[in-house]
Parts: sequence; C-alpha cells; structure tokens
Amino acid sequence: MNERIKNGTFVFRPRARLIKTIGEELISDDKVAILELVKNSYDAYSTLEEGYSIVEITFNGQVRSKDDGDKLRYIEKENASITVYDEGVGMDFDIVKSAWMEPATNFKKLPKNQNTHKKFAGEKGIGRFASAKLASKLELITKQQGKDEIVVKFDWNDFSNENDYLEDISVEWIIRPAQEIKNHGTILRLLELNEDWDENKLKDLRVALSRLLNPIVPTEDFLISVNLPTELSDLSGVIERPETLNRPNYAIKGTILENGTPKDFMFYSKMQENWETLSFKDGQFGLGRPYLAGPFSFEFKIWNRDNDDLKALAYETGSLVKNVKKDLDELCGISIYRDNIRVLPYGNVNNDWARLDLRRVNNPTMRLSNNQIVGYISIGIESNPLLKDQSNREGIVESQAFEDIKDYIKLILNEVEQRRYKERRPQNLQRKNSKSLFEAFSLATIAAYIREKNPDIKSVLSLIEQKENEIKDSITKVQEVISRYRRLSTLGQLIDPIIHDGRNYLNKIDLKSNLIIKEVNKEKCELSKILEKANEIQIVREDFAQLFTRIEPFGGRKRGRPVKIVIEDAIANIFMLNKDEFSELDIHYTISPSKHNVTIDGGELGSILMNLIQNSIYWLGTVPPPREIKVDVVEEPDGLSIIFSDNGPGIQPDIEEQIFDPYFSTKPDGIGLGLAMVGEMMADYNGELALIDSALGGASFKLKFRYRV
Repeated sequence: MNERIKNGTFVFRPRARLIKTIGEELISDDKVAILELVKNSYDAYSTLEEGYSIVEITFNGQVRSKDDGDKLRYIEKENASITVYDEGVGMDFDIVKSAWMEPATNFKKLPKNQNTHKKFAGEKGIGRFASAKLASKLELITKQQGKDEIVVKFDWNDFSNENDYLEDISVEWIIRPAQEIKNHGTILRLLELNEDWDENKLKDLRVALSRLLNPIVPTEDFLISVNLPTELSDLSGVIERPETLNRPNYAIKGTILENGTPKDFMFYSKMQENWETLSFKDGQFGLGRPYLAGPFSFEFKIWNRDNDDLKALAYETGSLVKNVKKDLDELCGISIYRDNIRVLPYGNVNNDWARLDLRRVNNPTMRLSNNQIVGYISIGIESNPLLKDQSNREGIVESQAFEDIKDYIKLILNEVEQRRYKERRPQNLQRKNSKSLFEAFSLATIAAYIREKNPDIKSVLSLIEQKENEIKDSITKVQEVISRYRRLSTLGQLIDPIIHDGRNYLNKIDLKSNLIIKEVNKEKCELSKILEKANEIQIVREDFAQLFTRIEPFGGRKRGRPVKIVIEDAIANIFMLNKDEFSELDIHYTISPSKHNVTIDGGELGSILMNLIQNSIYWLGTVPPPREIKVDVVEEPDGLSIIFSDNGPGIQPDIEEQIFDPYFSTKPDGIGLGLAMVGEMMADYNGELALIDSALGGASFKLKFRYRV
C-alpha cells in the first residue's frame, strides 16, 4: 500500500462578508429592500385570526431641498433613520436565536409553524438582510405577549472585513422590561442610512407598496402606512388604491385549472354595464400542448386610453385627465402574487414581461398594450411547484411552465380583444366580397355622369380618360408589387420545411454517393451495385426537383399572365409543402380526385391556400385527434368553387363577420391579415370568399372563382 496517500474531510467556513453580500448585492434597490422587510411584517401576523393589523414605515430625519431648479425635497441620510413596526406576535429568545440568527433557516417551512389562514410571504430565510442594503446599523426590538422585550443590535460594518469568518462576529443582545413595545410586535430600526430619500423615490415606494398586496382584490386585514416628516406630509398616510381602478372599460376574471382548462370566466364591458359568463367549445381555448404551470386565478382590468375615454373617466372620478393617466401609468401591467404577496419585478413600471407591447406593434388595431392593463395572476407555493423563485428573490426562473403562464395571458386577453373590437368596430365597415380594393380608385362613374349631363364637354372627358388610364397603369404596378410581397410572405412560411426537405434529399444523395465511392474502391467492384445506387440517386434527384417545382410559384418574380393549370394538382402540391406539419399533428387530408383546368396565377392560388392551410393547422393543433382537412372542387354554372373544410373548433357565430376584417384575429398572436388578403385576391379574379356551414363540424370556407377558362 502507498503510505503517501492521505484522506479526510473539509467543512465550509463562510466569511463574515457573506451576510453583507446577501443584503447589498442580491437586493436590487432600496425600495425592494423595504418590501422585503414588510413581507416579514406580513408573516408576523400569521397567527392573528380577527380584526386587522397595520405595519408602519416611519422615516425620521432632516428634510432639505436640492438646489437644482426643481427644489426637489429629500430626507438627508445623515442622522436619519427608518423604522418598520408591526404589531404581530413577536419573537421569543429561542426564535431570535434559532431563526433570526440562522441565515437561510427553514423556520417558516416547519409544520409546527404553518398557519391555515394564509401562506408565508417569505420562505428562504434571507429577507431580513435587506436591511444591510438600507443602512449600516440595525436594531431589532421584539416582544411576545406577556414576556420581556428582546433587543438585538447589528452593525453591518462588522461584516465587511474580508479576513473575518462568520463565526468570529458577535452580535449583542439584551432582554429587558418592555420599553418600546407595549403588548407584542417587532420593531426594525435602521440607523446610519446609506442613501438619501428624495420625494420621487418616496413616491415610487408608495406605488411599490400599493402593489405589494393585490390592488384589485385588497387584503382587508393587513394595512401599510408610511409616516414622513411634516415637510413631506403630502406623501404620508395609509396605502390605498386610487378610484381609477374601480372604473375600467373592460374586465375579465376567472380560473385556469391544473390541466389548463378555463373555469368561471366572466367578462365585463362598461358599455354593456354587466358581467357576461364565457363558455368555450373544445379547442377554442388552450395551447394545443401539455400544460405545466399549474392552476391560477386572475383578474385583468382594461382601459381605453384615447382622449375621449380618459376625459370621461376623469369626470366620473372627479379628477383631472393627467391624474387619471398618472394612476394608470403607475399601476399598469400584470403582477404575479404568490399566496397573496407580490412576486417582483412583474408589474413594475416598464416591465412588460409578457411582451404585450411587442404583440401590439404587430397588430395595433386590435391588441392591447401593457399600459392599458392593471391585472394580477394568483399562484401558490404548493399549487404551482414548477414556478420557482430566482435566487435573488426577484423573478421566477424561466422555464416551460413560466412560458405557459405568458401564453395563457395572451389567450385571456384575446377574449377581451375580440369583444372590444366588436364594440369599437366602425359602423360603416362592411365587407364587399365581390369588389376589389382598387375599384375605389376608378373614375368611371364620374365620366359616365358627365357624359349623361354634359356630353359636349369633351376636354373634361378627355382629361378624365387620361387620368383613368394613368390610375390603371399605377394600379397594375402596385398589384405587381403586392403580388411579389404575397409570394415572398408565403415563401417565408415555407422556409423551414424547404430547408428540412432539402437537407434530407442532400443527405440521401451524400449517402448513396459514398456507397458508390466505397464500391469503386473495392478490389473487385460490382458494376450492378454501382448502377443500382446511381439509379437511386436519380430518383432522389427527381424528388428534389419536385420540391423546387412546388415552391417555384412563390418566387419573387414579376406578376405574369395567368396560365392554365390543373387546379387539383396545384392544390396537392401546396399540401405537400406542409406534409411535415401534417405528420407531426397527425392531420389527414383529402382532395377531390377530379381534374379541372383553370387559368390563374399559381403563386396567388398558393398564397390563398397557404393562408387557409396554416389557419387549419393552428386550430387543429388545439383539438384532440382525429384531425381532418377536406378540399372539394365543385364546378358550377358561373365558375368553379373550392370548398375548404376542417374539423377544428370552428368559428363562434358572434364573430363570423369580423373574421374578414383586416387586423381582426382569433389567434392570441395573430396579425389578422390572412383572410382579408385571401378575400382581396379572390376579388381580383371576380370571385369571393365566404364562410359556410361545415359538414366536418369545424370551419368551412368557399372560394368562388368566376373567371375560368
């Protein structure tokens, strides 16, 4: 045996500065630090069963004005202090010693310390060190009913020496007869503040405190009060929600169950002045994938922020428009509450964590922006175990479960947006299936009127005719550009399957080429095997060529003369471009076996069908199998019709008219141009697009072509 081998164990010896690091570096700013201390105060009430309690945050110090022209008032940090006082149950000596003095304690998780009335706001055992972010010194004074007062003094500077270990730092404590707390409770007194507190910072603190406990559904037994020096008395007082929050234009509330299905959805419209119960068919609400986030309840309040609505709201609340805007700006966004306590930073100013503003950029006509919404999502530690806190206690770990929450927010808001759009839809917006967008630019009706009334004004008629020809030429050029963009837009949707199929074909060619090379390099190669592999390469090459044939109509070439094609073959080619998505979702499709020759631009036919196919793929993905698409080509006396049907969730009767409007979409992230563009292209062929009853039970569209050879 080798006598030089030795073994043993090590133990961690944390340096004392670890404590300051927790407070100063894991807590982002002073407001967050105070919120952490208030959360501890909230937890201190966990055994109170009646009445209400209040936590008082008191700032003491000299108020001065900054000489910067704005005369900004601030509490100077020298000789100032902050006191956080609650009338909770307080702590005894054993709790202070075993819980407060043990970083990362599991005290609040122990079964004996649980409470049936509410969950603890904090559970990691590090929130108390937020005081190191605020001040150099901390006095903890605590008392339980009928017991003496305990005082513990912390000097966070003692924890700054890089050479000291945590075990080397002593913290002074005394037990004395009650002096500052009469019955029970806890005082955290922060001395030697690290920063000044100006009035803007104090205003932000009030906003943060107003959102700490749900502003839409307040916790009635827990109040927060901020006490400030006389010079700042306008910012003192109990934290309350503004009257603006009681008067939204729209609201929606309900519950998402553990499996992702909606329950008890209610929608409110100020215009209708009532709450409406929402119900959904299978596939009309959901992600089309397994849901991981767990159950949650929610309520979103929504405001129209145009001038007329803001003026009306200001009149109702007896306020000014600028104050209404201020209320909404300060509280806008969607907050997350875990067991009734807010999870930071969701809902902070400019924290558009659900990416609602980006969604609105893509469809400003229909979508809601972050500053129009004040809402909350309520989750629980036990009910949503996959929604875990980040280590700095500010945010939830990015995961598929958290993505589910974001996607469900869009699903919920989409229900509001559809109903809001219907209320605000212009009365004169009517869809004319048989007319092209460009017919509005024709001067033919004016020319006809002049010929009838004043046939002798030839100079005017000549000028109108000249202008009419110029307009027609311009329209032709615009149509060519639009046609190119339509093709390129459709081609963009096909990039992924084209790349996927192209790589597969190249891999097959590489494989068979390598087999030929391997055979040739043999000492006795067999010509028959080489010819066999060469023939297989030729077959793959033909398949590869078919891929290019299918996508050729979507190239960005100039719009040409329509050509004669077999429409059923063209439809089959377009379906083949989506074969991977059909396979992934197990979607079966059938196309009429008939053969009809039509004269049409293949790229535009492809764009029309690609929009319908992509819509069907999306909605079929939200329902369980079997999933089916059926395309019938029907010859009629005045033309040819394509009936495109699927067995998805279908279209609700109350939005059948809106689905053809530009920018209206029932998809949570939809832009709403697909069906509008299809209708416009159909009008170019003197045709029309119509929604009809479906034999498959889902959505069914009829494409009527009147121009056919």
